[in-house]
Amino acid sequence: MSGKRLIVLVGPSGSGKTTLGDELSKKGYPKLVTTTTRKPRPGETDGIDYYFKKEEELDPDDFVEQTIYNGNLYGLTKAEVREALIKFPLVHVSLDKNGAKALKSVYPEETFVVFICVSEEEMKKRMKARGDKEDKIAERIEFSQAINESEPIKESDLVIENKSVEKSVETILNTLKERNRSFK
Repeated sequence: MSGKRLIVLVGPSGSGKTTLGDELSKKGYPKLVTTTTRKPRPGETDGIDYYFKKEEELDPDDFVEQTIYNGNLYGLTKAEVREALIKFPLVHVSLDKNGAKALKSVYPEETFVVFICVSEEEMKKRMKARGDKEDKIAERIEFSQAINESEPIKESDLVIENKSVEKSVETILNTLKERNRSFK
């Protein structure tokens, strides 16, 4: 798998993981699709946003990493990663800290962890702008504080503050190029 890269975007809610991922996709770098047991939200498509499954359909051994959030399982399958690394030189995925650690332990050479810092004030502003309700924002901030979600993990290869999507994506791609001359 030499030269292949998995960009893992990690950061609190409102840090811009999804927006950065969307921009990477627009530039031709595919997104790894994670699996969840939660119901699709309006506008979400199975196989594009998530693989929506029932818990009884899932085998824990099929996953590189899994987490439970709001009573729903979220995880990245080994098959999704394996197929992507065969097909593409560079892919991306948004994961929580534990997911990033798990992926890096299984794919240490391929995984490039980008931690995205954001202030609590900016988190609130962004969540409000995307239409989150006040009680959900407060709940999310409290959860973030409880798990120390705003602190970069030691597995981070790059720590950025996402003030400009274009500049952040440029920084990510340029840093990868500097570290891996075979990456184009």
